[in-house]
Amino acid sequence: MRTTQAPWILGRRPALDGLRGVAILLVIADHTGYLREPAGGIGVVIFFVLSGFLITRVIVEARDDGTWSMPAFLANRFVRLFPALLLMVLVVSAVMVERGFSPGLIVGRAVPALTYVENMEPRMAFPVFGQTWSLGVEEQFYLLWPLVLPWVLRRRRPAVVLLSAIAASAIVMIVHHRDWLPMHAYALLAGCMLALVGQLPRRWWVLPAWALGIIVSIRVSPSFHEIYVYGPLVATPAAVLLVAGAVHGSRLLELSALRFAGRISYALYLWHVPLLRLTGTTYGRSAAIPSVALAVGAAVLSTLLLEEPLRRSWRVHRARAVALQGATT
Repeated sequence: MRTTQAPWILGRRPALDGLRGVAILLVIADHTGYLREPAGGIGVVIFFVLSGFLITRVIVEARDDGTWSMPAFLANRFVRLFPALLLMVLVVSAVMVERGFSPGLIVGRAVPALTYVENMEPRMAFPVFGQTWSLGVEEQFYLLWPLVLPWVLRRRRPAVVLLSAIAASAIVMIVHHRDWLPMHAYALLAGCMLALVGQLPRRWWVLPAWALGIIVSIRVSPSFHEIYVYGPLVATPAAVLLVAGAVHGSRLLELSALRFAGRISYALYLWHVPLLRLTGTTYGRSAAIPSVALAVGAAVLSTLLLEEPLRRSWRVHRARAVALQGATT
């Protein structure tokens, strides 16, 4: 029995890479001072919605064809995410040692980043790995959502369950703002809900209208009293429909430059914050450009020489393991 009432196969959607590119550019523009806060938080919301959408599609499609495995899913996430994170933390920590930072400070910054708990108790003094708070939120979600999703799908009205959870998360964020998973689950769950409702009809106006929604959110959010609470909340519906529109393709989002930015977006997200912190150019506008350029170089090397070769090797290993298992059954 299929897990969705409107089954479809996601496959490769190039515009989603472009959407990642848009998200990372918003984050970079915020952290360099070219856009006002919380533009970066809105970029992270786009990442969260997209993550919830893609992970849910991965799970339901694997469940539908009988290949779902929680250990394999977690191993895939580990290979996809951890090596690049480890490389960045080791290199930055080595630079900090060379610059005379105390071992206690370095360890105190590195351990939460590597264990995905930076979001639980962020370091406010010199947060050189502060960007990893969002990785913590996502990793904690990856551990819980595959266990919760089957229960949701067994409910008579899964959409009502998800809408209730989204509303509860948003309320908790408003009442008690922290970077814990419950406070940010609304964006991830919004992407999950989109993945479960089936492929929405193609409408030419969806992407332009909801791109405008993101732009308006960026424009009005700095006027809110709690910019990192209400800005991302206001932007979430637009982010959901941006993902829905991108699934059908977009000439703009499929531009090679945006797609390449999306391709290196994970590594660029990892590298840009510590380089801005170490050079003292966070929010420095033109002064931050050399640090961002160095981050782009590091991200390209990380993506092309570490992340993608590891993923290819892992896919070959998994395919051989599955074939061997099939031959022995």
